[in-house]
Amino acid sequence: MSIRTQDDRLKRVSDCELEFPNRWGIPTRIFANEEIPLERVAVDELESVLRIQATVDLLRQKSPQFFGAGDNPAVTEVVLTPDFHKGAGIPIGTVLATRDFAVPQAIGNDVNCGMRLIATSLNVDEVKANARELESALRHVFFEGGRDIPMTPGQREALVRHGLPGLLSTAHEAQGKGIWGSLDLRAEEKNLLNMRGGGGYSTESVFALKDYISAATGLSHDSTIGNLGGGNHFAEIQYVRRVLHGPAAHAWGLRQGKVVVMIHAGSLGLGHVTGTYVTDMMKRIYPEGVARPTNDIFLLPRNERFAVQFDQFMISMRNAANFAFGNRFFLAQMIRKGLRQTIGETEWKVVYDAPHNYMWEEQLDGERTYVHRKGATPAGGWEEMQDTHFAHWGEPVIVPGSMGAPSYLLLGRGARSAMCSACHGAGRALSRGEAMREDDSRFAEFLKQFTVITALVPNRPDVRLRPDILDKWKQELKKEAPYAYKDITPVIKTLEAAKIATPVVELFPLMTVKQ
Repeated sequence: MSIRTQDDRLKRVSDCELEFPNRWGIPTRIFANEEIPLERVAVDELESVLRIQATVDLLRQKSPQFFGAGDNPAVTEVVLTPDFHKGAGIPIGTVLATRDFAVPQAIGNDVNCGMRLIATSLNVDEVKANARELESALRHVFFEGGRDIPMTPGQREALVRHGLPGLLSTAHEAQGKGIWGSLDLRAEEKNLLNMRGGGGYSTESVFALKDYISAATGLSHDSTIGNLGGGNHFAEIQYVRRVLHGPAAHAWGLRQGKVVVMIHAGSLGLGHVTGTYVTDMMKRIYPEGVARPTNDIFLLPRNERFAVQFDQFMISMRNAANFAFGNRFFLAQMIRKGLRQTIGETEWKVVYDAPHNYMWEEQLDGERTYVHRKGATPAGGWEEMQDTHFAHWGEPVIVPGSMGAPSYLLLGRGARSAMCSACHGAGRALSRGEAMREDDSRFAEFLKQFTVITALVPNRPDVRLRPDILDKWKQELKKEAPYAYKDITPVIKTLEAAKIATPVVELFPLMTVKQ
């Protein structure tokens, strides 16, 4: 029996892998078993991304000085993870490798959108027994003025320049006010060892985010930090429903029935500021008289001529990434605040925190390569994780399901075929527009079975008298409903079969906070 490819442009080479032959001969692999649907529009977008090489070829012909002397610029490889679906110019789940130039658009504007997972000492029954009180407490913390995250300009600058290490080193400036009064700084500094990059990418300056730092004086609050943002971002309380790899689960502090906290968030408007600046900068340096890229994706050479621009990109990317580490840190602390108020103190250990929108300089096959991940997370094996806490296991890989569906924690296996990368979720099955048009009864059934905490309380008497507000609330939530996403099970099966990552625990949601 022939194996279904789902798109005649794709060639299936195994039960869990397809290839995309293309005119430029760029090795392009999609990891997806036969149960995972692949959108034609996503393949169209992938083909558009590969046209970056056409831009490279055109520039070398029409404006050879654009690249450095002796450079050999090229798109060297592309991998699509199992949650591959259409994005906004770059498919979600793209891992793009380039030589001698960067593609900032291939990490998107939400720089260091990523996942954070925390293990607690609470039991699932404790949360279930206090669910109503906890829901009320979290709504107050997230949406009714209970956030209470004061910072000085010095703290904001330390965060943007150095990430969490900088933020924690300046904690004394907050004088124990607000959320700082309950922080165990020694424990949080220890948690940095369980984060990609130690929770920060140090820079010598603040490039595009000076307004964020100078907007306030003294110890003050701002409306930016501690926000989830829209789309599929969330803060979720879950529990370990199944242990699938006992030794790794034990080493990472995970036990069946214990509660965990998962955060999915990024750099919010600060990432958009830096992303927009860099895109405009690349358009300005593009050679006059050379046709603009048909896919509207611009390149940033790494050479002496554009050294200043490349440094500006790197600094702005790191600044935004550092803010995102801090944002996830505070979002988790906000969940902890709600748990403390309703159940009591708990152990609080970061299992892992990693970006899935970022660019790294890596050695692939002995060559310096820029690896861009867009909606894809690093999944290094034990070799890549030497000199870390994960040297004997492999990198933790956090793969959330949709609202109301299981999530998974896996250990990375350093699969070269996947450029040491895994997916960051199940991937959309319906566009947001299609999801909004789904039958309301399907969505209502989901809400009966699962707790979603939002700023609006739909059952409040005054809200029920406003069908216009209720309809808008419902439409926004429907965009992220479970049926809008692919089934997580084939995704995890693909990661395992392709030897990309091995499941460690299955996590099941108890309640989700959505912006």
